[in-house]
Amino acid sequence: MTNFTNKIITLDPRDESDHGPALLAPRPHTLDGKTLGLMSNNKPHSEELLQMMSENIKKMYDIKGTVEYNKGSHQWPANPEALKEFAGKCDVAIHATAE
Repeated sequence: MTNFTNKIITLDPRDESDHGPALLAPRPHTLDGKTLGLMSNNKPHSEELLQMMSENIKKMYDIKGTVEYNKGSHQWPANPEALKEFAGKCDVAIHATAE
């Protein structure tokens, strides 16, 4: 006879909700003259990764400038107002997560 009092419960953390079809944001034809946004999620080395990416992009394109934003936590979404302000300051953005 099986003893069900010592059962193991497993949890599945995947989000099963249907968010509908995803579309890519429009891309500019070139990054020349654009302001590059660098968004970190505050995981270790994410800002260093963004800086390395920025340095490589600047070697290939004439970037107007960069705007940096650290959303404070990889566990929570960015503050909507801060995200709107960040988006208003850049033409393109890169979001990085690292360890």
